[in-house]
Amino acid sequence: MRLNRFAFLATLFSILWLGASFSWADDDIETYGAPESHDYIQHRTYIGIFGTSADIDSNNDFNGYETLTSGGYSNIEQDFVPTINRNFGFGGMVGHREGPWAAELSYWYSNHTGTIYATDESGNPTTVITTATYTTINLDLKRYFLTTIPTQPFIDLGMNFAFLSSHNTSNLWGYDPNTQQFDYFLGAGDQTDSGLGMNLGLGMEIYLGNGFSLIGEVIQRYTTCAGSSGAGKIDLTPTPLNDPNNLTGSLEGNGLNFCVGATVGIDQ
Repeated sequence: MRLNRFAFLATLFSILWLGASFSWADDDIETYGAPESHDYIQHRTYIGIFGTSADIDSNNDFNGYETLTSGGYSNIEQDFVPTINRNFGFGGMVGHREGPWAAELSYWYSNHTGTIYATDESGNPTTVITTATYTTINLDLKRYFLTTIPTQPFIDLGMNFAFLSSHNTSNLWGYDPNTQQFDYFLGAGDQTDSGLGMNLGLGMEIYLGNGFSLIGEVIQRYTTCAGSSGAGKIDLTPTPLNDPNNLTGSLEGNGLNFCVGATVGIDQ
């Protein structure tokens, strides 16, 4: 199911309302049942590093069969959207926590093998193997539970800015006056598919003392890519005009991702 703005906002406010309800309940207990909070972490500014396992689902638009083609009067750009394998990567984060809430900025980076399923000049099916780099910038809001003990589960809601750059997956064609067609090959180059979307995560953080913690999380990304830019630096939007297989005007780039790492508090 493609990312829908109404569904995104409904989910966002629902989770924020749920988290706020728990927070108000905690405040009532502190106000009427105890003179002060007993949270293990009162406030904390932290940085961290982590290892990742990242992927984009191949059962959606990133399946290796999508092709975006520009119209034009001088050159035509043809971008092949690859499917990628799951692979390990790394990332970093910086965040701040107040009571059960934390706001976090993170960066994920991973290299992958990309696959394109196309046809050669004779119309025969062919498979092209390439390399790809998948990066995301994430802004997340976390709500922690069981906050009076060192081992604390949390839920995560946020947004991502995603970029998939693949090597030599964009062809540039020039006009050939002899054939009166755009079939003169000018060269190949890299292309980048970019988009934004929503993160939904569930994780656990274990506080070890002396400012250190271990953290693990599983995140489902719902990302909509609005287009690509390749050899001709032409911003291509996946519309029926330049991609007959796509009727929605976007590429669905969802994926289930994992991370495990450690953080250190710099102010707590």
